[in-house]
This record gives sequence, structure tokens and C-alpha cells, in this order.
Amino acid sequence: MNKWKIKSQKTIFIQRFFKVKTQEILLPNGKKRKYSIVERRPISVIFPASDKLELYLISQFRHLFNKKILEAVAGHIDTKETPLGAARRELKEETGITASSWREILEFETSASVIKSNIHMFLAKGIELGVSNPEEGEEIELVKMSIEEAIKKIMDGEIRTASTIIGVFLLDKLNKEGKL
Repeated sequence: MNKWKIKSQKTIFIQRFFKVKTQEILLPNGKKRKYSIVERRPISVIFPASDKLELYLISQFRHLFNKKILEAVAGHIDTKETPLGAARRELKEETGITASSWREILEFETSASVIKSNIHMFLAKGIELGVSNPEEGEEIELVKMSIEEAIKKIMDGEIRTASTIIGVFLLDKLNKEGKL
């Protein structure tokens, strides 16, 4: 039961992918506290897998890190778009892959304090390779590997993004339980 009350709230910055809000909260003890919250648009993360359960990850230059990184296919969910619709669109745009079988394997929040960011994670099977159509500035290379190889790359520090790490370990667990 939430006993905290929002006394005031103001959006102080809006950008294409996120907005920043400040809130004044009244705590149950009567004291006031200020919070700043970053609300990121929801994201779909996709793990396309071959019939042999080989994963297709992507390698691309990320300006934020000033280097190429290895990660799962992912993208923001557009307004009035479903998580699955965004997953299908992003997979086709970034890799050219289409899939006949889709399964949402996890939905989670990336943080519990300052950043509000909802992630929908999908497994795509029955895949067909095609021609990609990435956005301007995206230079994406498709990288195929087994789940075991992906785990090794995580442990060696080659894969460092949280959603990719979570997805690979979840897929490994589901595979070992015979649920893929």
C-alpha cells in the first residue's frame, strides 16, 4: 500500500526516447522529499534463434561507449505500437530477419529507483534471413553463435549490456529445462 503522496510533479526535459520529471513527495511521516525520475520509452529486445538454437546477436558501433558492442537486437516501442509489433519491426529493420514464431519470454524493469524503463524480451523462431534496412547511422553486423558461446562472451566481458546478459542466461535456463 502506497502511503507516499505526490504533492507536485513537473516535466523538466523531453527528448525522443525519454523525459525527466521532478516530483515533490509527502512521506508518511509528514516530511517532504524531492525526486528526479527519468522515464524511458519501453523497449523490445529480440533473440532470433535458428532451429539448432543458435542466437543471432548484432555488433554495432555505439556512440555512448565510443566502440562496437555485441548485443541483442532491440528498439524502442513507438506510440500506439505493441511490444510484439516493435519486436517484429526492429528485427526486420536491423537484421533483415523475419520469424514465424514469437514468444515473449520476460518483461522487466531495468531499475528500481531513478530510471523507469520497461523491457519486453522476445524469442523469435522459424526465422528467415533477408535484407536489412537500418536507420541512418546504424552500421549493424549480424553475429551467429550458440548459447554457450554467448555465455562465454558474457563471462569474458565481450557482452556487457544488461538486457543481452539477462536474455542469454534466461534462454540457457529455459533450454536446459526443455522449455525452448
